Amino acid sequence: MTVNNMKILVVSDATKFALTDVYNGYIHALDQLKIPYESHPYHHFRGICSDATCFHRIHSIALTKPKEFTHIMFIGGLNVPDYIFDSLYHIKSIVVATEDPHTFDPMKHKLQKIDYYFSNERSVGTSKRFKNTYYCPTAGDSQECGRIPRDFLDEKYRSDIVFLGAIYPNRRKLLESLIPLVKEHKLSFKVCGHVHYIPKSSPLWEYVFDARTIPHMETVKYYNGAKIVLNMLRDTTWNPRSKSTKNPYNRSKFVAESLNPRAYEVPLCQSFMLLEDTRSEAREIFTEKEVGFFSDEESLNERVKYFLFGEGKELMDDMIVRAYNKVSTKHTYLHRMLSIKKILEQ
Repeated sequence: MTVNNMKILVVSDATKFALTDVYNGYIHALDQLKIPYESHPYHHFRGICSDATCFHRIHSIALTKPKEFTHIMFIGGLNVPDYIFDSLYHIKSIVVATEDPHTFDPMKHKLQKIDYYFSNERSVGTSKRFKNTYYCPTAGDSQECGRIPRDFLDEKYRSDIVFLGAIYPNRRKLLESLIPLVKEHKLSFKVCGHVHYIPKSSPLWEYVFDARTIPHMETVKYYNGAKIVLNMLRDTTWNPRSKSTKNPYNRSKFVAESLNPRAYEVPLCQSFMLLEDTRSEAREIFTEKEVGFFSDEESLNERVKYFLFGEGKELMDDMIVRAYNKVSTKHTYLHRMLSIKKILEQ
């Protein structure tokens, strides 16, 4: 199947902000590749209609004969009801999973009904347990992530150190470990994102600057305004729904090897990243000439001091350029869509 006889219905995840960057990234890639598509921003309709109504509408659009869709592509796909996959007839279903291995088990029983399951997690996508899983890592959107001169940024987006994301327990411990260093050097330290999991007694509350899900256009501004962007990966043994170390959504016990979108977005913004190297892909994709690495509280503090006050300060600009060059030439959504297209064409 070639681009000329391919037409894709692209459906966003229901979550309003969390996966819209992935959705927009693939839309931009389809534009660049000139692949015919129609986009369905489910996250916009969810506040107006019920989930059942939204999915009935999506199903009807997909099967409308004059539109002649060949594929329907779900970003995330976790909430898609079984009947959708059961009754697409001639249309091939694509799921681009973004939360594996953390939420893989609820999708596992649907795999036999899904034509193409592209997992962001290498251990899932390359597993021999399933016939239709493919590895498609996260990426950065070169149309949304870019350099904004600090002089043009509002003061609220500027910081010495910033972290954006959900404050899971493993991340909280790392962030709390920085507080003595922050106080000693009077650094601007900003923590933004989901704070529901921070205990009331945590000293981290003093540094919570924006306690909401940050829209992507603002995320880019926070990255551009920071001297150091922290990228702490998610703990696979802890589940935010059960708030315990038992994760009912990864009973298959897949080991997390792969990186999050932030790993690619920060370099595309030409900002400096300190990346947790507790997953194997961290040092497979990046080198110490491109990003800083840390693995625990001690190494995190040592790296922050090295790059803000030590010899590393003189290296940061060159590292930023190298990381940008790597991501922009290998790890954008255009590259990911090219890989998907190749598999669809087989």
